[in-house]
Amino acid sequence: MKISSLNNRKIIKFATLLLTSVLISFASVMAYTEMFMTATIGIGTADVTFVNGGNTTSIGSINTQGTEVTFSSIPNLEPGEVRTYNEAVNITNGAGSTKTINISLYSLSGNWSQNFDYINITVIAKNGTAVGNTIKIVSSGSNVTSTGDISIPAGEEWAIQWVIKAKTTATNGQSITIVFKVEVD
Repeated sequence: MKISSLNNRKIIKFATLLLTSVLISFASVMAYTEMFMTATIGIGTADVTFVNGGNTTSIGSINTQGTEVTFSSIPNLEPGEVRTYNEAVNITNGAGSTKTINISLYSLSGNWSQNFDYINITVIAKNGTAVGNTIKIVSSGSNVTSTGDISIPAGEEWAIQWVIKAKTTATNGQSITIVFKVEVD
């Protein structure tokens, strides 16, 4: 009888442990909840946009939103030539407040140092003065790759000037692709 009683106690203990573990597993499963975040995000118009400058339509085009300009029609430079586009494109602040812009070199590919001495990008304010740093991408020496932060008042339109110089030893048929990024705050 003692053996049977001992076995029964073991069975009861085992059953209690088994039942407890099952209850714990159900309890943890029952404590699980789900949460969701939903957002509806729309697209508006840009406050600061590119607009045609004096040279834009002859050397490139601006996308419909005014957020990208592509200069795909710049004629080939002759060796040693310096070409200036005083209004390669203009930039305007259509917001109701001052905005900060920063133009910086994003990428450069192609035979740059073999064929070009420099490309300078200067932002010219409405009153005709240069603002911020002039970006100076040079084949030898130190580059200036950003205009730094420039505050453009509401309602103003400023010019972006490009000056490009080919080396006197530039090779016919060579080209580069250069991309500048404009950050707006």
